[in-house]
Amino acid sequence: MERTGSRSSARHLADLLIGFANAEGGLITVGLHDGRVEGVSGSGLVNGWRQAAMDFTEPPVRHRFEMLPCTNHAGDIDEIVVIEVEASEYVHHNVKGETYLRIGDENRKLGSFEARELEYDKGQSVYDGSPVADAVLDDLDDRLVDRYLRRVRAHSPAREVLQSRGLVAFHDGVPRPTVAGLLVLGRSPQSRFPHAHLRLLEYHGASRETGSRANVARDVRIEGALGQQIDRAQRTLRRWLPSAIRLEEEGRFERASVIPEYAWLEAIVNALVHRSYTIGGDHVRVEVFADRLEVESPGRLPGLVRIENIRSTRFARNPRIARALADIGYGRELGEGVNRMFEEMERVGLPDPLYMQGPASVRVAFLADSLAGKVMDALPLGSERFVDYLSRTGRITTTQSVDLFGQSRPTVLGHLHRLAELGLIEHIGTSLKDPRGYWRLRRGAKRSE
Repeated sequence: MERTGSRSSARHLADLLIGFANAEGGLITVGLHDGRVEGVSGSGLVNGWRQAAMDFTEPPVRHRFEMLPCTNHAGDIDEIVVIEVEASEYVHHNVKGETYLRIGDENRKLGSFEARELEYDKGQSVYDGSPVADAVLDDLDDRLVDRYLRRVRAHSPAREVLQSRGLVAFHDGVPRPTVAGLLVLGRSPQSRFPHAHLRLLEYHGASRETGSRANVARDVRIEGALGQQIDRAQRTLRRWLPSAIRLEEEGRFERASVIPEYAWLEAIVNALVHRSYTIGGDHVRVEVFADRLEVESPGRLPGLVRIENIRSTRFARNPRIARALADIGYGRELGEGVNRMFEEMERVGLPDPLYMQGPASVRVAFLADSLAGKVMDALPLGSERFVDYLSRTGRITTTQSVDLFGQSRPTVLGHLHRLAELGLIEHIGTSLKDPRGYWRLRRGAKRSE
């Protein structure tokens, strides 16, 4: 949401419209500024604001413009402007050819390369707003729809509200649920999207084993609308995860999961919101090991998001799903979610979340072992793949380390020797040239604090 003052120009408002339309949509208010209700009555700029999209955005940004009554800071009857911006399947720019993208609470001007990247990624954002050709409005769950309408404080007919948020669209002249509508509000989304489910796995030990050594202790498949999946996953993981007594911010000692609940729950929400639903045959997985929790989702990082900027950059592959779940209380605004994940892990003395991107998926690992944090602190930036592998397996060869660091063998040996000098790892073998030798986490090192 953006609050802007009553003196804002139509051109400035147009750039805000562009930023929201290129991202996930959102709300703009005119007449609220610096914590005060200024109001807009008597302003000669209102007509310009109404025409801002037509006059200054290309293609014109779709939005809804409303004047709402209010009492201003002086105690007088007044009005404010509320503009609801739709997430767009197109990339919009202003009449000067400038492209903006809403990232957190900033309207960021993009360079030419970033604008081209955005155009490429926008192609995928059409999918969650596509009507499902054989679906009907009765496929939506009445209870979920009613709850949604209450949360958004809807005053218009239900179909109009759902259509304005991309959850219903017309197909061959008939209103039908969109992909987002079925996934968020559907009675049985998996009847049409069998891959849109969540799987929880718990393992004995700290590694995945197969065949005769298979070590899966529990395997739960969770279906239903996305909010229902999140709620059930939260209840299940509260039972599965080990707990500890911690002093909370309120000054009380309470029992909480060893890995902060906010961190792993936000990761699950993000996985369900931002996964690629166009990839069939794969699903979101949450895996619980003795020393960590991992969340993996189909599809690479969306839009302009990269591992190195994941705390500051936000882009929704599925903007309608993102907005609908935020409307009913899932997900965070202003990019707070990922930032707070890092903060919560730091608060309890655990390593930062480790993000890994494969050819067709993204995985984030939460390590429940402070020893891994010490290893990370002793290494340069970009060592996440090495630390993740060592934490998962407890052992690693020099050759594997060279591959994971992506550096020369002498440089990697320097890293390994430094960790050994700090007492964090030890070499097992007759010598450093032993072909069967390997490095392992030091048995004598404390694994928790």
